[in-house]
This record gives sequence, C-alpha cells and structure tokens, in this order.
Amino acid sequence: MRKSKSDLQAERSDIEARIEQLRSEGTYRVGVRLDLAAAAGTASKKSQNDYKYGRLRAGRNKLLPNGKASEYVRLEDIANVQAEIDRGKAIEQLQRRLSKLDQMLRSPNSHPTI
Repeated sequence: MRKSKSDLQAERSDIEARIEQLRSEGTYRVGVRLDLAAAAGTASKKSQNDYKYGRLRAGRNKLLPNGKASEYVRLEDIANVQAEIDRGKAIEQLQRRLSKLDQMLRSPNSHPTI
C-alpha cells in the first residue's frame, strides 16, 4: 500500500514531535552500552555473583566524551544511565525513519510500499 504525500508529511511531523518529546525528557546517550560487572579474582563466590558496578562502553575504536574507552557507573546510577541509553536508541531509530521519509518525499513518483 502506497501512502500519499500528505500521509508521509503527517508521519514526518509526528516523528519530529516524538523526537522532541524524547529530547525534552532529559539527557540521552548515543552509541554506548552498559555492562554490569561483579567482583573477580580471589573475591568470595557471593561477591562474584553480585553486581558491584556498571561500566559504560563506547565500542571498538570509539571513545566516550571523556576521552576514554570505558567509564565506571555506580550501582545507584545504573537505572538513570540505562534510561539515557534507551532514549538515545529511540531517538536514533526515529531519526533513521525520518531520513527514510525525507528520501521518499524528495523522490516524486517512486516512493516504495511501506
């Protein structure tokens, strides 16, 4: 089913509004992941099973804004950091859809079936 140009423009404005809403909810992080780590080495078995800290990572050959490959996150802050990462992923996904819609709106006859 092909969508009309007005439908595509309406979807585009909805996506822009959602992106703006996500940005207004607070800070967001793009291109990072959160690893949870426990004690290692000679620590007790209980300590090895309980999470002690989180580690924010940027990925291979990428750096965080602080210029390092990883950054420690306290247990109390893990929920907030994870929410920031989730917002960043949602914003990225919406921006990809937005660029696809822009491409469909620019090409006069050949927008693909959605």
